[in-house]
Amino acid sequence: MNYYYFTQKSMAMPLEIRVRGGRNLEEFNRFGNMNPTPEFCGRPYLMDRPSFPIAGNLYFVGNLWCSSHLIDTGDGLILLDTPTAGSLPGLLFNIAALGFNPRELKYIVVSHAHSDHFGAVAALAHLTGAKTFMSAVDTRDMRENPERMEKMNLDLGYYNECFTPDVELEDGDIISLGNTRMRCVLTPGHTVGVMSHFWTLEDEGRAFHVGIYGGAGFVSLSRVALERNSQPLSLQQDFLDSIDKVWDEPVDIMLGNHPFHNDVYFKRKRFLAGEEDAFIDPGEWHRFLGELRAKYLTFLEKSPQEVEAMYARSQISDYYKGI
Repeated sequence: MNYYYFTQKSMAMPLEIRVRGGRNLEEFNRFGNMNPTPEFCGRPYLMDRPSFPIAGNLYFVGNLWCSSHLIDTGDGLILLDTPTAGSLPGLLFNIAALGFNPRELKYIVVSHAHSDHFGAVAALAHLTGAKTFMSAVDTRDMRENPERMEKMNLDLGYYNECFTPDVELEDGDIISLGNTRMRCVLTPGHTVGVMSHFWTLEDEGRAFHVGIYGGAGFVSLSRVALERNSQPLSLQQDFLDSIDKVWDEPVDIMLGNHPFHNDVYFKRKRFLAGEEDAFIDPGEWHRFLGELRAKYLTFLEKSPQEVEAMYARSQISDYYKGI
């Protein structure tokens, strides 16, 4: 990929492309401090919103903070990421509201080892008997760093717990169930073992490539944060290399592991207003990765004081104003 070309191209984007959620991207950082407010942490049900279809056999069952996606394979359900354990009731309600029985869950696939994406896995697997999947790299990190993992579990809410996946995924592995073949691509940076996922779905005779970048936040990649968490400084470069690695993936429907990464609630609003293909956008993948790279490079140049000021201007409550 020619980064000089992309930079020139991105700066020429029309205004409507460079604005998300009613906010100019130069002023808002969706990859910054987007943790829930103290009120949301104490009362996680306040983040619950109705689930809805995206396209074909793909559904959004997450909440305002954490994305979870459900795939009806015809031979059982695949769930991509869970929220924190405190949000498990809302997840179960959202699955049932679509007409599915949570006991039909066969596979739970975890994008990376942060408990806002795996906090409810142990409980959900216990309830449903679903088989669990996570990268071998993140599994090893979870196993070898129990103190760091448990601190994160507590910091992100009550009852989160680590788990040992039934399947430890390697780069390029395929998860197959029913009508779905999901390709798992190792894209480290956000954690040492982030995985991004790609598959194809059918919707009324049309085939769409679906893609989700496994971990786009870079709060944890400052030198100070990496040293505090005993993580290698090489993750800073890994983050950039991972963007390169998946740049050429064909993606018609881009998902996010947080709803503000792919503006899923704003797309839903457009769909309800009559825009039938609101979730289909073959150009979004490159816009997203380009924005991610640009924001990340700016982040790396900031002092700790400047980073703190940046986070103060990037809050989840600000993002959702007007939705």
